[in-house]
Amino acid sequence: MKVVFLDPVEERLGDMPERYLPAPDFEVIRGTKPGELPARWEQADAAVWWDTPVDRALIEQMPNLQFMQRVGWFRARGNATAALERGIPVAVTPFGVSDRVAQHGFTLMLMLLRRMHVAIDALERRLNPEELQELPADTGGQNTINWARLTDIQSLNDKTIGIIGFGEIGASLARMLPQFHTRTLVYRRRPLTAEQEAFYGVEWSPLDDLLRESDVVVSFVPGIPEAAKMMGAREFALMKPTAYFVNCGRARTVDDDALFEVLRERRIAGAGIDVFTIEPLPRNSPLREMDNVILTPHSAGGPAGWTDTFARLRANLDRVRAGRGAQVTIAMRPGDLQPD
Repeated sequence: MKVVFLDPVEERLGDMPERYLPAPDFEVIRGTKPGELPARWEQADAAVWWDTPVDRALIEQMPNLQFMQRVGWFRARGNATAALERGIPVAVTPFGVSDRVAQHGFTLMLMLLRRMHVAIDALERRLNPEELQELPADTGGQNTINWARLTDIQSLNDKTIGIIGFGEIGASLARMLPQFHTRTLVYRRRPLTAEQEAFYGVEWSPLDDLLRESDVVVSFVPGIPEAAKMMGAREFALMKPTAYFVNCGRARTVDDDALFEVLRERRIAGAGIDVFTIEPLPRNSPLREMDNVILTPHSAGGPAGWTDTFARLRANLDRVRAGRGAQVTIAMRPGDLQPD
């Protein structure tokens, strides 16, 4: 099966295409220059793309095409409707480590709402309230709900979630939320189109409104100079005292002193933080002593995140070769998914 990568594969990814798509079952055809299609691309049985603006004209020049893999929900470009009209499955997978980071943000958000850090601490401190009798093991125990007497355990259901920095990672998180019936507000410099809002089930919001209304604010803001300390004392003051802040973007986008202060004074309910101005986080950081904070060691992306992308591609190709279709099939219409 001939598989063409219409865009150049990053040098750091090395031989991953050939490793996941080995000969003789697969022949990998690679692009080498951005914006320039590789030789023999028209002969491919399967096409993988992210930056190339795929359109009807390109698809119609591939008579052997059996499958297309779009890499990127929000980041990738193109309209693959012409492939679907020919009965060719078009699968979509997040770009690189984006869904890993989104899942990490989701986990921190859920742990904060469920007060999982407090529950774990109660167990580690062997907290058994004095009014509860500890029965001998041979009595069969007892069913004592919430025996550590934890308060304010919440669910994600019907919450308002604010996503700051809505690109590929934010889009990946937004796609996890509909089953919880959340209201999902998003902020990025350029507002979303009505079609994009409908596709992701979100509402674009000015940043101040998002901060005022959200029960959890999740930041995926990249470390660009103009975003430095965009979350400062003024912005944290806009948040509800019951709201949580999660940062899986870049540490430089947050004013550390302002965050320490609102957490110390409990002017917000708590925070989940994966990124820090100084890493590793110093042992004497006040964040380590706060009981309303969950910390992780810049591990949201995890190691070798692109392995997910290539593993999914291989699994989809195996499904297509076995006549079982691809994992996700979706029409990409002009305007639905514009690049940031």
